[in-house]
Amino acid sequence: MPRSIPDRWIPYKACGKVIEGTRFICFKFSLLQTVQKGFDEIWDISTLLETIPNLSAVIDLTNTNRYYNPSEFRKAGVLHKKIYMPGRIIPPEEIVQEFMDTVDEFLGKDCVAIRVKRARLGTSTTESLIGVHCTHGLNRTGYMVCRYMRDKLGVNAKDAIHKFEIARGYKIERDNYIAHLMGNKPPPPDLGVSTNISAVLPSDHNNDQNSSSSKINRNAKSWRDEYLGDKEDGYETGRYVRNPNYRSSNKRRERSRSRTRSNRENYSRSNRNYRTDRDCPDSDRSYDYRHDY
Repeated sequence: MPRSIPDRWIPYKACGKVIEGTRFICFKFSLLQTVQKGFDEIWDISTLLETIPNLSAVIDLTNTNRYYNPSEFRKAGVLHKKIYMPGRIIPPEEIVQEFMDTVDEFLGKDCVAIRVKRARLGTSTTESLIGVHCTHGLNRTGYMVCRYMRDKLGVNAKDAIHKFEIARGYKIERDNYIAHLMGNKPPPPDLGVSTNISAVLPSDHNNDQNSSSSKINRNAKSWRDEYLGDKEDGYETGRYVRNPNYRSSNKRRERSRSRTRSNRENYSRSNRNYRTDRDCPDSDRSYDYRHDY
């Protein structure tokens, strides 16, 4: 499938700052230079490594393999992990746990061997950072990073969101992600809803109620506060369905790998699959919605 520039990729700034109290740094994914012909600023892997010289690991949350070759990171001594995560919908806990385990593993591998290799390449050997990205380095990235901060670092959910948004420079745009992070019942995913980019300033979090810039057109006066009183968890209410790839049963593993793409697309669980790119390797769709990549 030809590589193209995803919707809204250009307007977002390429990279945020290190999130306060963590070793996370978040950015939009890098594209090949050949795709960025005529751009004033190039954001490819070499530029990323120059921008973050003490980057030791990258976690890719996009739902496709189309945009860059992870071997470029590994050649530079940077660890890389691919976690397929469709956009706009809350992921199963198995995917969240995989992310958390990967972060813990990468932090444990911040060892002498990596530092020596990066020193040989002439890069910084100061405290290493873990980079996380999805398409724009904002919504899926923000959800996962804030989950880690909340569940593993003991940071209050509201503070985690605040720190992430200040560091990345934009507000998380998905109501269901915010609600779920706050421990409330998530609204349905905003599939098909256009997204307005909203940069965030440090003062924005002190003036959320009166902010004149709206992230997405909403009817609620205070969309963040709308979910504070409802503690029902979307995972328990079945608002999303587990990916059959994560079932404990061996039945899935025993299926022939020669299953055709059409058969795999028709395979479903209750006719509603949490689909990832592993189910449709030549497609940039997930969960049968074209908005995810």
